[in-house]
Amino acid sequence: MNELISSNQGTLEYSKKLNSELLQPNQISQGLYKCSPLAKQLLAYVIADLKIMKWSNLNIETYETSFKTSEFVKALGKSRIGSKQKDLIKSALVELQKSYIAIDTGKKFETFSWVTHAVFSDVDHRINIEINHHLGQALVEYKHGFTTLQLIELGRLQSFYAMRYYEIAFSWIGKKGKDGNKKGTWYFEYTVEELRKTFQLGDNEYSGRMTNFITKVVKNPLDEVNQKTNLTINFDKIKDGKNIVGFRFNCSEKTEPLKITKRTSKGDIDEIKIINEEQAELEYFKTRYPEEFEEALLLVKQQNELPFGAVFEVANEHKAIEIMKKQGLK
Repeated sequence: MNELISSNQGTLEYSKKLNSELLQPNQISQGLYKCSPLAKQLLAYVIADLKIMKWSNLNIETYETSFKTSEFVKALGKSRIGSKQKDLIKSALVELQKSYIAIDTGKKFETFSWVTHAVFSDVDHRINIEINHHLGQALVEYKHGFTTLQLIELGRLQSFYAMRYYEIAFSWIGKKGKDGNKKGTWYFEYTVEELRKTFQLGDNEYSGRMTNFITKVVKNPLDEVNQKTNLTINFDKIKDGKNIVGFRFNCSEKTEPLKITKRTSKGDIDEIKIINEEQAELEYFKTRYPEEFEEALLLVKQQNELPFGAVFEVANEHKAIEIMKKQGLK
């Protein structure tokens, strides 16, 4: 009997050791998963409004959000919700509960389901989603790494690959202007196999001619990112002899306003205007008050409001602007 207790205690201690490390936001951004564009848009919307709920009667902490169905549909640029859209949203909820994200650090491989509980209420016209608590804290910090408008940008993308490139690019923004990068630029690299793994491509998906892979998995998604967001991502091919073995993705943030054309939908026009206003404000304060901006940015970092350092440079810059406004700078 004593041996059994000792054995169980050993197993428990080993389990604690396996679960000792907290997930970091970059691991979410660079994780391995695949879902439909609508499920990804729904996930981005949930993360943007994710709240920590403390239930005193149960002595537990959960990560969840509740929002009106019409709010989510409006965020997608739709004016109304019909039965078809309701069915699509319900299917996306089921998909998120069935799908998983895998975190592979090289030393440890872990899998997590995204959602543990979801409610779609036709009576209250609301959606409630509870995120897996193992992912909860990392997603709260992930949210801090993006401005609300950047999450809106992410939600406006239609291609799942484009969405993934967008969040992966931001996960490397801590390298902007450092380690040999020119001012305002940064890059990340993936081999062909790493891209296939990251996007969870099947063995037969785009396994033929490399030109087809480049067009469908690299060029077209990046064209959408460059057209619809405030990021510019270009790519260079990495070759071994004549063979293409990987890609280098060169990133920068646009300083010029996003353009509104005749093809721009009414829902996108308001979002583009807000994004342009935010970018213009950031550039204005950085240019007019360069010393004050650096001081405010240093203060934000010293306060350590956002963990994991340089990964959150964009969010830190916006917090620095808020400090400058409170100081009376206009």
